[in-house]
Parts: sequence; structure tokens; C-alpha cells
Amino acid sequence: MNNQDLLLNAGLGQVWTPPDIALDMAKEALMTNSCIKNVLDPACGPGTFSVALHAAGARNIELDCYDVDERMKNLTFTLNNTFGFSGSTKLKDYLADTTLTGKYDLVIMNPPYIRQEAIVIEDKNIYHKYLKATLGESLDKRTNLFALFLLKSIIDLTDGGILCAIVYDAITQSGYGKKTLALLAQRAELLSSSQVKAPFNGVLVDAQILVYRKRSVVLPKLDGYVVEHEPGCVRLDKLLASRRGTALPVRKGFLASDGEPHFSHSVPFFIKQHKLESLVVEADSRAYLAESLAGNSSAISKWLLDRACANGLQLNLVSVNAVRGPIAFNYYIRNSPRHLWNKSDVAIADNFYVSSTTENFPAEVAWLLMNSDEYLDRLVAAARNQGNGLKKLQLYEYRQVLLPDWRILPKRTISAMQKVATALIKDEADYKTVRAIANRNIKYLLYAKT
Repeated sequence: MNNQDLLLNAGLGQVWTPPDIALDMAKEALMTNSCIKNVLDPACGPGTFSVALHAAGARNIELDCYDVDERMKNLTFTLNNTFGFSGSTKLKDYLADTTLTGKYDLVIMNPPYIRQEAIVIEDKNIYHKYLKATLGESLDKRTNLFALFLLKSIIDLTDGGILCAIVYDAITQSGYGKKTLALLAQRAELLSSSQVKAPFNGVLVDAQILVYRKRSVVLPKLDGYVVEHEPGCVRLDKLLASRRGTALPVRKGFLASDGEPHFSHSVPFFIKQHKLESLVVEADSRAYLAESLAGNSSAISKWLLDRACANGLQLNLVSVNAVRGPIAFNYYIRNSPRHLWNKSDVAIADNFYVSSTTENFPAEVAWLLMNSDEYLDRLVAAARNQGNGLKKLQLYEYRQVLLPDWRILPKRTISAMQKVATALIKDEADYKTVRAIANRNIKYLLYAKT
């Protein structure tokens, strides 16, 4: 059986490295350092890099391998014995092993691709505590798992040791990725970086192959992950206070249906942007939220639990507070990114970012400018490809995008724009109309900016 044909366990973040790419990585790593003896594969999978290292000419090496999938551990153990590699193959979480500092001449890997919210919270806290203590700097808790593997592998290299890794191109497109690269740059010299188009079977994302050599001295702190400065521009979070919309733990458990005994206590709720003909939010659902329970908590709570049980839902009832705000943005972007106006102050679902303006700036003017090409193009450029024309913009990425600073506008211009925006909202103008008028009005800001 071809090891690459093994059934993937998506919950473990498994994606198989194509054999030809693994071989190229092994060859490059071995050529970069002629004194490689101790080698680590911290997420060995079906032994892809064991095969590649042997095919690339590696002999008499001690190869330590880690995996949390027993199938992978057993396969790799057998391969390593066949190839005559000494070392150990462990059924163990690599990130939890803190005994490896400075041990390896080479770390070669395709780390697991697990989003930060899917990492067990107790494990996440352990990982971050160790990396903070060792690196001397805290990491964003929204850092995805593969970046933690990169940082720990540098810790576990000898001075002059080589890291060779294939990772999603989110490493260069996300806030946490840029910080990871800056921390790596302090501790290792980047020898090469090459992009690979959609290398993983069934996963429509591009990847980067990174090769580093560990420095003997840590460089002073770098600011490479900080958003660059641009005259007349500021980060979005200076202009808007943004957060994710209302998260229902089990959507079916909280959405209301007409005719239910407590329907009158549900509140208007907005979920689906594609149903709108304009850029003005209209509730397309109703939901039982914290305000629904006020004064009726016992009766409605019991009814919700009984209803969930009758429908086969696991529902640990918690009070869900509505997230509302004047401006909403769907962070999954395909063809026509847009900012919606929440005219009726509806509770908005968590597939949107919900924002209000800072410093008492008129929200209507912000909404209009945020629908101009100047603003939307910058947001789309910061989003990550998800495949098939779909992009996604994480909340922290959204907050960090550099935008023209509307706070520099003269008061008379702001007042004029507010009248224009208010009229568009009142008329419930369509997307093309709003965007065209936004583009005409942005010139006042761009002129003031210069």
C-alpha cells in the first residue's frame, strides 16, 4: 500500500507531503549542511520524510520521529528500521516534549494544520507558556498550530542547524504568521523560500518551503511583523471598533420558528447577506438571546432545553448576548465585498464582523467610505485564498489593514458626506450605486491625505 493513500485524519491536521516535494526538501537540507547526524521529524505522518531522506542519500543518521496517530508512528517505525536509521519513533505530542533543546542538526517537517480554535485549551496554554519562557515573548493565542511547530523546532536545533519546512502560505499573509517569521529571523538566517502551488491533495491552498540556518546569537528584537507605515493611513482598528458577531453555540437550538410558545420573546436576527437587494441589513431570522430570557429565564430555558432534546441536539444552555453595531462585514469574500448598514440595530450573526466608529466619527460616513474601491481593495488584498475564488479575512487581519485616515477630513466635508450616505441608506440603494458614489466621495479624502 502506498503510504500516501492512507486515510487522512482531518482532526489531527494531517495533509500528506507529495513524495517528489519531500525528496527535493531532503536533498536541499542535506546539501545545506554536510555534518548532519541528529535529525528530527516532529510530525512524521506516514514516514514521507524518512523515505525522502533515504532516497536523498542520508545514511548513519539518528532520526527521531513524533506523531500522535498510532498508525503513523507504527508505519514510520517500520520504515526507519528498514532504512537502518537509529533513533526513536514516539507516539507523543512533539510540542509537549521540552527535553530536546539544542539537540538536532536538522529538523525537516510538514507540521499539522490545526486552527487555533481547535487546539485543546489546556494544551494551548502549555505550548504558549513554554514558548514564552524560552523565546522571551508572548505569542498571540490565535496562532495556528503549525507556527508553534516552527518556533519550537528552532529551539531544538543546534547552532548552525537547519530547519526545512513546508507550510501554508498563511505564514506570510497573516498577522500571527508575520510575527512568527520575525521571531524566526531573530534566531535563524533564512536561506531560501519558495512557493509551491496547491501541493496538498484535496486542499486548495498554496504553500511555502522555508529553509533556515539557526544563528549562534539571537539578534535584537525585530519589528518585521508590525504593519508598515504609510503616510495618511492608519490601521483599521484606529478607525473602527470591530468584533465578531453573535455566536450561537448550537444555531438550531437558539433560532426561533413562528408559532412556538415563546416566539414573541425572540429577537430579530441577521444571518445571510445574499438575500439582501441593498446594503441595508434586514432580519432574516429570529433568535432566543439573553434579552429573550429577561424576566422569563426559567420558563424559556427549560423549554429550549426540552426542544433541543426532542430534536436530538446537545444544548448546554448559556445566555447569548446579542452583538449589534451600525456596520457589518462578511469576512468570507468571493465576488463583491461590501459593508452593510444595520439600520434597525438588528443582532448580527458571527459570520460577520460588526463595527462602530471611534472618536464619535459619523458611522454613516465610515460606512460609505468603507464601500469604496480604495478601502475594499486593501481589505481584499489582506485576505487569504481559500480556493475556488473564495477568500477569508481574519478579525485581527481586518483590524490591521492600513486605510486612509478619515479623521483628517474637514468638518464641512464630513457633513456633506453624511447627507449623501443617509440618503443612500434611506433609499436602500443597491451595491453598484453605493460603490460608485463611495468612489466619487473618496476623492475628497485622498485629496486631503496628500
